[in-house]
Amino acid sequence: MQTNKKIVTLISTMTLLLGGVGSANAETNTISAVIPWQGQGQLFPVGTDEIQFLGSLEGIMYVEAADGDMNEAFVRCPIVQSIDTADQSTSSTGKCVIIVGPEDTVFAQITCEGVAGMCRGEFTLTGGTGRFADVSGSGKMTIRSPVHALAKNQTDSRVIHAAAGLLQIPKLKVVRP
Repeated sequence: MQTNKKIVTLISTMTLLLGGVGSANAETNTISAVIPWQGQGQLFPVGTDEIQFLGSLEGIMYVEAADGDMNEAFVRCPIVQSIDTADQSTSSTGKCVIIVGPEDTVFAQITCEGVAGMCRGEFTLTGGTGRFADVSGSGKMTIRSPVHALAKNQTDSRVIHAAAGLLQIPKLKVVRP
């Protein structure tokens, strides 16, 4: 019973944050989101000075609206991260599913480039299901990750089960038709 009440509250708040259902004009809201995540996957040496991480990030997306309301949703993102061990540069791409409720999800894409431990780029909403079928929008993001430290001196593939990090989107514009 308590879980159902939390799901209804979550869906109601996300609907409020991401715009009302059935409005005649597109509505744009700006929210702040942070995702502390756990990652798992595998590191592969793919060149003399290049390591690639193939895996997924999972966590809870905490969303804060301009008026201070806070809510959360579950996030899972399969990603590919390339790490140049010579100059410590990195780049990542991935796709995410944000689970708001049993029939309501939001899909997103992430891309970033940076240096060991920090990758800056774009978080783009690409659609969804249920109440979020036509959602769109984007915002600048930062991902902090210790994967580069785990990849140091990597000579063969290695499975990683407990990498952790933080994904921040301070100004995510959300458009609902």
